[in-house]
Amino acid sequence: MKIASWKLRWGLVALLCILPGLRAGTKEAAKAAEALALATTLENAFTAVVDKAKPAVVVISNKQVGAQMQMQNIPPELRRFFGIPGQPPSQRGGRNPGQREEQRPRVVGKGSGIIIRENGYVVTNYHVIKDNVDLEVRLADGRIFDSERDKKEVEVVGVDKETDLAVLRIGGGKLNNLPTLPFADSDKIRVGDWAIAIGAPFDLDYSVTIGHVSQKGRHDVGMTTFENYIQTDASINPGNSGGPLLNIRGDLIGLNEFIVSRSGGSVGLGFAIASNLIQQVCDDLIEHGEVLRPFLGIQMDMLTDALKKSFGVQWGVLVSEALPGEPAEKAGIRAGDIIVDIGDKEVRTPHDLLFAVLAYAPGDKIRIGLIRNGKKMTVDVVARRRGGKDYISRSVGGRQGLLDKVGIAIDQTEDGLFVSAVVSGSPADRAGMQRDDRIIEVNRKPVKNVDDVLKAIRHSKDNVLVFYVDRRGLKRYIGVELDDAPDGGGK
Repeated sequence: MKIASWKLRWGLVALLCILPGLRAGTKEAAKAAEALALATTLENAFTAVVDKAKPAVVVISNKQVGAQMQMQNIPPELRRFFGIPGQPPSQRGGRNPGQREEQRPRVVGKGSGIIIRENGYVVTNYHVIKDNVDLEVRLADGRIFDSERDKKEVEVVGVDKETDLAVLRIGGGKLNNLPTLPFADSDKIRVGDWAIAIGAPFDLDYSVTIGHVSQKGRHDVGMTTFENYIQTDASINPGNSGGPLLNIRGDLIGLNEFIVSRSGGSVGLGFAIASNLIQQVCDDLIEHGEVLRPFLGIQMDMLTDALKKSFGVQWGVLVSEALPGEPAEKAGIRAGDIIVDIGDKEVRTPHDLLFAVLAYAPGDKIRIGLIRNGKKMTVDVVARRRGGKDYISRSVGGRQGLLDKVGIAIDQTEDGLFVSAVVSGSPADRAGMQRDDRIIEVNRKPVKNVDDVLKAIRHSKDNVLVFYVDRRGLKRYIGVELDDAPDGGGK
């Protein structure tokens, strides 16, 4: 009995020692199971996004004539980087190297696009389709639309170089019920939100990468005129251009455009055009074939701490000039006013003001809240259309013919000749001329009035003009290559 009792006591002691370990092991197992369930739920969320979005993503091939011959000497690694498929014809065999290359369109680059309307409208980057002769659009279900086969299969509805966006229509108006991606409100995304990119990097179609929203509202990057970028660390590479950036619900928050990289590959600095800007531009391109932007006619400055103290304000945008004869000046806005509201939106920076105005259409009445001499007041400004021939005609009257070919308007003042407008997509725009450039010479000859400019343009050689301008105190030469030879004009 004593031995049995002793064994019983030590058995109970051993059991008491083991039980905590068993309980701890059970808790750890429960925690591991809980963590696995959470990870599986997140994994399922990602796959659900891909399943939802992939059918609405397309692969776009840009075909050009003659470009392939110009690229024969590009090394294979660079061909892959720029999305140039395969090897040059002379290296593929089947053709005598000395034989003249057949002049038919060849694929020189690939990108992505997003179906935004059920009847075949697709948005992509302008640079994805730039200089194309034909375009091929391939859907996730394998259907291919090729303008080389039939021009109506892929049509360019409109492009907006100022945001690097383009809208295509596939199927010649015969499609319906195509899968689309819903637009999210990009103003409401949060830094740290999930970001999922889909595209065709390096010819690897429908690649998916996952990251986060690193920042939003990026601007002054210098890529386009109107910038509203979402920054992400989701891996983006050449070929992702034009593809979607999605939130965890599979809604479109941005369209991938470019990366910042010293190596050429992704280093976690990708930029996508915000969905609200995409939607605004696409609606205009589909309805009008171009983007109709409003213009107030003011020059703006950021309020520094010294200016805030001097004007007695905490925030706002300083009007440095209300351009004569323009909507803002006509409505009574003047230099020294501090604009604090556009409609119901508070504005603290020139970028805020610009995008608040872009929410309106030309002809709309825009209520502007401002502070003048310490007093709050409101004015109504009827915006006019930004750019266009009406701008040029206003500036140079009946003698605008030659300036139309250049794409500028000139104001003649006591201080000299100033560029008052640059038409989007014009030769002057492509060359980099800017509003408020003071023109000193044209083709190495001094100019003092509009007639001098017209004369210099008319006598230009080789269809090239060289403007010598003063831009905010820095002088520079700008070469403008005209689309065709000048004709007509004043004396």
